[in-house]
Amino acid sequence: MSEPPALHIVTVAYGGWGHVRPLCALAANLARLRAPHQTVLVAPYNHDKVAAEIAKNFEEGEDALQRRIRVVAIETHATNIYDYDVVGASFAAAYQKLARGEPVTCAYLQQELPALSPPRGLILDIMAYPLMQTASKLDGNVKILCSGAGSMLAIYMLTIAGGPISADGTTAFERLVEAQRQKSGATIREAADTVGSDPSDKIMQVPGLPPMYVYENFPQELVSKVPMGYARYLALKMVKECDGFIAASMPCVEPAEVIAAFTKFYARMSKKLYLLGPLLPTTQRAAAADAQQAEKSPEVGAFLARALQEHGARSLVYISFGTLFWPTQPEQVWTFLDVLIEKQIPFIMAHASKLAQVPDAVKAKISAAGTGLLVPWAPQQAILEHPATGWFVTHAGFNSVVEAVCAGVPMICWPFAADQPLNTVHLTENLRAGYELLAVRTGHGLRARARTGTAPAGTLDAVRAEAREVLVRAFGADGEERRANVGALRERSEGLWRPGGGAWRAGEEMLDDLAA
Repeated sequence: MSEPPALHIVTVAYGGWGHVRPLCALAANLARLRAPHQTVLVAPYNHDKVAAEIAKNFEEGEDALQRRIRVVAIETHATNIYDYDVVGASFAAAYQKLARGEPVTCAYLQQELPALSPPRGLILDIMAYPLMQTASKLDGNVKILCSGAGSMLAIYMLTIAGGPISADGTTAFERLVEAQRQKSGATIREAADTVGSDPSDKIMQVPGLPPMYVYENFPQELVSKVPMGYARYLALKMVKECDGFIAASMPCVEPAEVIAAFTKFYARMSKKLYLLGPLLPTTQRAAAADAQQAEKSPEVGAFLARALQEHGARSLVYISFGTLFWPTQPEQVWTFLDVLIEKQIPFIMAHASKLAQVPDAVKAKISAAGTGLLVPWAPQQAILEHPATGWFVTHAGFNSVVEAVCAGVPMICWPFAADQPLNTVHLTENLRAGYELLAVRTGHGLRARARTGTAPAGTLDAVRAEAREVLVRAFGADGEERRANVGALRERSEGLWRPGGGAWRAGEEMLDDLAA
């Protein structure tokens, strides 16, 4: 009797790199678990980058496992990752062939790849609801799993925050959108954007967190005020309509109450949550690749070495707000840097955002002081893992939080939007893994906080005073206690993907469910 065909999983790794990168680690981890065939669909411009990232997740000698994963490019919009018209059509064409067990052509390599058995599982990013609709029409047998790159706090806010679930499964957000639509005569898109961008003064009670006003989710003015309510509406539909949810998170960095609430929400729909984080490359090959990346920025390596020699271990502050975010009042950043210079604390600041413009006077001051380095891009993983690095000033985006925890580096949080404010509250107040900067808030962030009743002053003098206070604490006994807390989180995260660990077991369960 012939053996049944090997399990085949299709993953669409499309969107921002912060959403794509965890899926590369997931593919490698699943290969180690049970060596399924995997087809990873990507944008042509990301083909080589994704292939290299997947390779980083394997050790030398695991080539046979790596060959079970094939990276296939499909046509996408050249620049707009949120445009689903082009990618929707090319995905439909490619997936139809995959579902029929036919060969598929890579749009980047211009090569036809051999046929595999029809996929049993399809992994889609949480923002890819149009692709889920397409796949559901083309293939009634495949199990579609929704992948979330953010924290479970973010998923909670996207789905069940705001009130009880109705008997018919309708969430509070859906009820508010429908009420707005009926009241105004607007379309669903318009109503969702209106509701989703409302910084109201209603109290929001997130399980495991102190009470907060809704407007506390908007701590900073943003240069780009793109409405995200409709994106949230579609993400919610996807979470509810898919067959299961893959979280890139790990229990040690989430409120247990939030995980329990989402698990209960899913159980009533007979669906499962798979906690599969951390999804980062931890191989020797990855360390070598990070070192190679660092060599492309020799000034960073030299600065780290000098900081370690002259100031000692854990003396340096690394600053990065990611590739998208930048303060609308950059004078606050320069003021924070002034305090670092004043205290002779070495620092590296990466300013990758296109919005970041560093004045010549600031560059000259930093150069004259000799204790700081400004770079448009930095090898973040290598910096966080370096023994010179003591603290990470971050926007508290979830990928950055996970990288910091896995490196054992405590954080000074400067949140902007999305899940960052909630991540910050949990990190600083529950886990005591860092501090939050409050004086740097702008816009709605200058309103009073529910848990204290006080509001930030919103002045540069206040920014300077707070920076001094926080840095004194960070490099004192309180900071060492918070560093130890992050170290404990690191230890708990390290075993999750080892045989028998929590993520390992969740991955096995997911593969069992796909094969059933």
